[in-house]
Amino acid sequence: MRTTANNPNACPACGWDAEKGAVVCPSCGSKIHHEHEHEPEMTRAEECEHWSEIPTHSVRTAKVGVAGILILLAGFLGITHALFSVLPETGEDVLSAYESFFPSGEALDEVLQSNQILAAVMMLFGVLAVAFSMFAFNRSRFNGALAAGVFGIASIGFLFGAFFAIVGLLLIATSKREFLPECR
Repeated sequence: MRTTANNPNACPACGWDAEKGAVVCPSCGSKIHHEHEHEPEMTRAEECEHWSEIPTHSVRTAKVGVAGILILLAGFLGITHALFSVLPETGEDVLSAYESFFPSGEALDEVLQSNQILAAVMMLFGVLAVAFSMFAFNRSRFNGALAAGVFGIASIGFLFGAFFAIVGLLLIATSKREFLPECR
């Protein structure tokens, strides 16, 4: 079927109306050049689609938000644990009032009290977990949110802070689609 209109699928040699995306004309065998061949290669729209741009029938889950909260909590627990182990007088007073909630972790506390550098590293991991958890809250960087989970685990945080971070890390790892894609 010949076409006379300005058809992007028309064969330039014979004018045959080829199928969309055809590379060779079925009528004369000439190569069909498409306008989009000259454009720079871009990522497919579906791969760069953020949850906020998905049609309303698609649901945004709460998993990433819960993960961000768990990792944030793990980071704060790591910072608190490091401070209490460095300042044993303050830590003992506070922990004695809440000893039913916090596991004793006496062996870890003794190591931290004798090694201030380890306590500082634990505090640093707690601060990084808190800072990087923002990537989970705003769903901007998947790798940053994963790093927040790892930092939360490394900050230990009375031992169960690490458990919170593990759960948060698993929730983030299973929710990659909800993060902003890194389109180039």
